[in-house]
Amino acid sequence: MHNDNPKEKIKIDESLTRLEEVTKRLEEEALPLEEALELFAAGVQIAAAVKKELERAKTKIQQVVEESDGLFSLEEFDI
Repeated sequence: MHNDNPKEKIKIDESLTRLEEVTKRLEEEALPLEEALELFAAGVQIAAAVKKELERAKTKIQQVVEESDGLFSLEEFDI
């Protein structure tokens, strides 16, 4: 039972791509301080949003377990 929400994946993928772009810009030596501070703040916000989304997704992970009577049930999967 694999239940990926494409919108969630796109959101996370897009956010990670944006975070990589911010990181590359921050690595530029000629970046003005004010712009670097703005990029850093944006990067922190993006990282926090991705972390929140991943934590939310983590709570949705389940596993299929075979019961003693031969039937199957869903249980939370401990990571």
